[in-house]
Amino acid sequence: MVLKEIGEPIGSTAVVEQRDEIMLVHIGYCIGRNWWNKGYASEVLRALIRFFFEEVGVNCVQSRFDPRNPSSGKVMEKCGLKHEGTLRQSDRNNQGICDATYYSILADEYAVSRKFFTEVHIC
Repeated sequence: MVLKEIGEPIGSTAVVEQRDEIMLVHIGYCIGRNWWNKGYASEVLRALIRFFFEEVGVNCVQSRFDPRNPSSGKVMEKCGLKHEGTLRQSDRNNQGICDATYYSILADEYAVSRKFFTEVHIC
């Protein structure tokens, strides 16, 4: 993620898992603390969701976060993902072993709310 105004990276995003047999992609994202709560992560996630449903044709877009970082979960909710559940001590981050809370959106749910995703303006 590069912010046009400064021309420097403010975060990153990637497909961290792809399961072709069930047409699923799992998106991960990370944004620098100085850029939290400005809508950048939500904007990028919405654009990726739109891309994967409309251009790639996946059936499910999934993401997860450490529940000690509820702001990341709010990004997912803002982007239409629904809470799936929390797997205890099933992940690792820079703080060590942690729980992982999963969110996802399905193709038919995306189709119902498609207008929301077309209002994306990448920074």
